Formats: sequence, structure tokens, C-alpha cells
Amino acid sequence: MKKLLILTTLCLLFQNAFTQDAIGFQFKISKPYCIFNFLEAATYSHSTSRTLQQFIDEKTKGDKEFAKLATDFAHIQLDYQFRRADFPESRRQTRTTYDLIDIALVNSTTIAEFRDRIIGILPNSELQKLIVLMQQAEGYYDRLIWNDNETKLIAQRTALEKYTAQCSESFTKINRFYNSSWMKEIPFVVALYPIPGKSGSSTATPHANSLCVGVLTDETDHVGRIGVVLHEMCHVLYDEQSSEFQHQLETYFTGNKSAYSQFAYNFFDEGLATALGNGWAYKYLSGELDSTDWYNNEYINGFGKALYPMVEEYISNNKTLDQAFVNKAIDLFAAAFPNSVTDYGILLNRVSIYNDADAGPEIDQVMNLIGSYFQMTNSGFSSPILDPTALEYLKTGHQTQLVIIDRNQEANIKQMKKLFPELSKVKFTPNKIMSFFDSQKRPVIILYAEDKANLEILLKEMKAKKYFDQKKIVQN
Repeated sequence: MKKLLILTTLCLLFQNAFTQDAIGFQFKISKPYCIFNFLEAATYSHSTSRTLQQFIDEKTKGDKEFAKLATDFAHIQLDYQFRRADFPESRRQTRTTYDLIDIALVNSTTIAEFRDRIIGILPNSELQKLIVLMQQAEGYYDRLIWNDNETKLIAQRTALEKYTAQCSESFTKINRFYNSSWMKEIPFVVALYPIPGKSGSSTATPHANSLCVGVLTDETDHVGRIGVVLHEMCHVLYDEQSSEFQHQLETYFTGNKSAYSQFAYNFFDEGLATALGNGWAYKYLSGELDSTDWYNNEYINGFGKALYPMVEEYISNNKTLDQAFVNKAIDLFAAAFPNSVTDYGILLNRVSIYNDADAGPEIDQVMNLIGSYFQMTNSGFSSPILDPTALEYLKTGHQTQLVIIDRNQEANIKQMKKLFPELSKVKFTPNKIMSFFDSQKRPVIILYAEDKANLEILLKEMKAKKYFDQKKIVQN
């Protein structure tokens, strides 16, 4: 009996030691989240899969009832923001109720349970609308996606669960590299949603410990999908660095005199997540580097691959992000993208947007429109343009300043000329793109649209031009 007691005690000690050193990864399927994501895809949310959007369009073409359901969903206000003022403005200082909604969805098994979890997050009027629409959408979702793909999605989950231990091991190494404050007692919950088919585009988004990942129902590259999971985990760990360390990291970039330092900083989060999740983790799991592109964006893919050797070295030596790493990263970015300082794709990656759109759905429409042409990793929206708080941000914000004038033209133009002496001799004519660096060396873009319908035309033109000419302000 004594021997048995000693053996049991030793087993418990080893089990507790493992628990203390490792973090849990839970792969799950939340139907409420799947339905919510289905509605987002139906309304072309920029964070959803284009493949899923096209699938829904084909299956619901001509269905007026579904079109109304999607329109009603698009008009629900889900995004109420709050700030963490002690964190750097250039990092993710602003948080949103949208994250809280996604976390509640991931941890719910029924729509009724989800409803109970988010009471108090949304006004009851909006909550009631959302629940009713999700209940109405469930029938469509069952018929179009769930009934044919639930079994396949469960099989995908089973295949991914085989890598749970390696995910935990990867966390330990990556967390040390980031110098993050994440607690090992809090597991990462990986919520899978199905995208019918074997090929196409997928998306993934992190919301605290909830990682929402789209899975193609017939895909076979499970190591690649785990790389995506760990990519999203990296965003969380970067986000959860302490306020003190975030400020220290920012001084490394701002103290570097390179013209590319801010641009490297703008892409640092995505570049690191790509180098770690799609590069280092993929090799850690499979034994070899992925020879294909790691990210569907030339800058993120290029920066991630450029950072990879240095990331591998730091992790191998148990080193944490430091000033030497940052300085080298800036040099790598400059060497890879010498023309990036005037590239609209770079400039709009981190952007403060000013427009006179009405709160709620109209702001979402503008954001989704811009997001359909340019990837915005970090963005803020202020309305109306002449609001005192918006004008203060316009004077002091560090990111690219994008002003969209599509109404109240006379008053807005007058204010822009007052704020930016560079515009003093510029004649404002409708449907023009103005781009320049101001006295603070900040990129400023002004889109002067005759009306809202012309905004997309200007965005298309920016996408086609790719770069702006520093020798002039009016670009078209």
C-alpha cells in the first residue's frame, strides 16, 4: 500500500508539473459562432472568407427573404469601443464589444446560451434583433452548409487535435520570445467553422483566448492549418505584452532614424506572427519549411520570410525580443521594400479614417469598402470630421491620416486647408486623390468625392496606381 501511495503521489507531482509548464489547447465547434460567421460572410464583412461569401451568394441568389435577413443583420450595432489609455496609441489601445461577442459565441453551444452570456454587453434592443436574426438564419445555415458538412468538420477537428501537445510546446517557446504576460492557466480555445470545398480562401481572427479559424471541409494540409492557429495565437501574445514592455518596444522603433522604422513597426505584428506561425511552427511540426507563400499579402509574406532566420535564432537561444532584433528588423524591411514609403497598400495598413458617415451601419459600410481594396491591420474611425475630438486626433495621430470628404465639402475643405499648410495652393475639385507628407512627416491622404458613390472609384484608382508621387499633391 505504501508503494502504491508513493507511486500515485509521484504521478500527481509529474502531472502537476506538466500542467504548470504547458498550456491547454481546445479544438471545438460552436454552432452559434458558425451561424454568426455565416451572417457576416453574407454581408461581406472584411474578416470573412471570400470563398464562403461566393458560396453563400450562389446558394441564395434571388432569395429576397434571405437578402432582407442579411440587410437587417448588417444594420445591427455590434461594435461599441473603449480605450486602454495606459497602452501605446500605436498598439491596440482601443478595444471593442465585438471581441466580447465573439468570445461568448465560441463558448456557447446554443443560441439561447449565447443570449444569456452577452446580456449587458449590447443594448437589449440590439440583442433581441441579433438573437431573432440568428434563429432565422439557422434554418438557412442547416440547409446550405451544416447538414452536408458537420461530419466533415468534426473529422477536421479530430485531425487537428492530434497536434495539441505540439501546440502547447510551441506556446512555451513563443511566449518566452514575445515576453508576453499570458497566464498558462488560461487555455486557447480554437473554434472551427466550415468552408465547403477543398480549395479557396480562409480567414482566422483572434479574440483574447478564442481563436476563430475557418477550415476547408476537404482540406488535407493539417500542419498548415495548425500554423494558422499558432499565427493567431501570436497576435494574442503580442497584444498581451505588458504596457511597460509595449512602451519599451515602441521606443526601439521611434529611436531608430531609418525612414522605414514606422513602416516596419506597422507590419511588425503580422510579420512576426507569419515568421513564427507559418514559418517556425510549420517547420517545428513537419520538419521542413513550407516552400509556398506564407501569407496572401506581399509585404506580410516578404517581411515574415525575411524575419524567419532571426526568429529561429532567438527561439533556439531562448532569447526575448530586444532592441537588436528591432533594429535588424527595420533594416530587413528597408532592404525588401525600398519603395514602401509611398505605397498605398502600406500606408493604409495602419490608418486613422475621418468621414461624416452616420454612426453604426454607414461606418461599417465605409470600413468594409476600404477593406475590400486594402488590408487594414489597425484602423480607427472618427465621425464627423469637424468633431473637436476628431480634429485633435487629426493633428496628433501617428498613423496614416485618411480623410474622406463626400459631404459638407465647403466646411471640411476649409478646415483641411487650416490644418495642413501644404494644401494652401491646392484647388479642390471633385473626385480627386490628394497624398502628401505633412510637417510631422506623417502620410496624409484626402479623398474628395463628389458623393459617396464616387468613393469606390477613387479607391480603385489608388489600388491601380499603387504608389503616390511625392513631387505633387493631387495624384489624379
